[in-house]
Amino acid sequence: MGRRRRERGQLLDAFCLATGYNRKYATSLLRGRRRKPRVLRRVRRKSYGKAFQSALAVVWEASGYICAERLQPFVGDLLALLEAHDQLNPESETKALLLSASISTIERNLVALRRSPHWHRRRLRPATRLQREVPIRVRNWRQQGRPGFLEIDLVSHSGPWPAGDWIYTLSATDLETGWTELVPVLTKGKYEILSGFARIRDQLPFPVLGVHIDNGFEFLNETMVGYCRRHRIALSRGRPFHKNDNPHVEQKNGYLVRRLVGNLRLDSADQLAWLDRLYTELLRPFNNCFQPVMHKVGQVQVGDHLRRLHDTPKTPLQRLIETDAAKPHRSVGSHENCTDLITKCAQVRGRSYRTLTPGANPTQRPSEKSGRFEPKERHCPRLTLASARPWSRR
Repeated sequence: MGRRRRERGQLLDAFCLATGYNRKYATSLLRGRRRKPRVLRRVRRKSYGKAFQSALAVVWEASGYICAERLQPFVGDLLALLEAHDQLNPESETKALLLSASISTIERNLVALRRSPHWHRRRLRPATRLQREVPIRVRNWRQQGRPGFLEIDLVSHSGPWPAGDWIYTLSATDLETGWTELVPVLTKGKYEILSGFARIRDQLPFPVLGVHIDNGFEFLNETMVGYCRRHRIALSRGRPFHKNDNPHVEQKNGYLVRRLVGNLRLDSADQLAWLDRLYTELLRPFNNCFQPVMHKVGQVQVGDHLRRLHDTPKTPLQRLIETDAAKPHRSVGSHENCTDLITKCAQVRGRSYRTLTPGANPTQRPSEKSGRFEPKERHCPRLTLASARPWSRR
């Protein structure tokens, strides 16, 4: 026995010397693969079958498809209600399984139910390609001290009945100077909006560098994105359902458009020409040349109140001249007098809508053919120097 052991040791030494293997590795290699005895596992009997899943599906649907953690403590009460209204009548064994099922058991069975084609899971609408291309930016998306970064928005003039076609106001506000341009468009189709934006870009006394839009498809479309890409205009958007992501243009919508035009319905060509004259000839020079704006520069805590700090009020024209970014061929001044502009604004604003569209019935809905609604004549208060605000806060 010992002799054979020594011979095996000598053979192992010679094998390790010839191959360079480790002694333990060489031993396991020469012994070969050991076959382990096969362990027969006993198959567990399935406790939760189709009857349990069918009853659980009814309970889950009645609960509003809540998660297993919330559903498990509520199964007993919900099962009693379903049985009382003859909505579910399980067998005694299935009922015992429902009452004794743990959170993990319910979760495993809910996974199987979610995979079934009968359960339609509510999914969020996937982002479109344009939404992925146009980034969401809330702050610090513009260059300080440089005009040309605009916030644009639409103001609807549908009146009390949003039916048919009506006029919109396309408004754009520069973040650095407060310069505001207003252009009326007949519809909010992509070509109408692009035409209005091109007109705003041509009227501005400085080049457009960036535009901040909302998530409406009148702005977020191939036509608008391609136009901005061709003219090297940076395009960004706000968060969905967050109107305060465009605060500057929203403030101008209320201060300039709603305060002067009101909430009446405008939908005719005569009203479009009237609104265009009000914006271009009167409101544009009055707001940009004679209405000072203030920039917020900080805030301090005074007791329980937060006090905002603003810089010296200056008109958008004065701020534009300070930046030295105006186009040399574009006249940014106004040859009108401030008092004359206020008087003309009051005269145009006080014109009767009945003279623009005679024969209007203010109590009638828009017709299905024309989609027109003509509001009744309302008293427009006189716009005077005393009623006009000295400045608009930004």
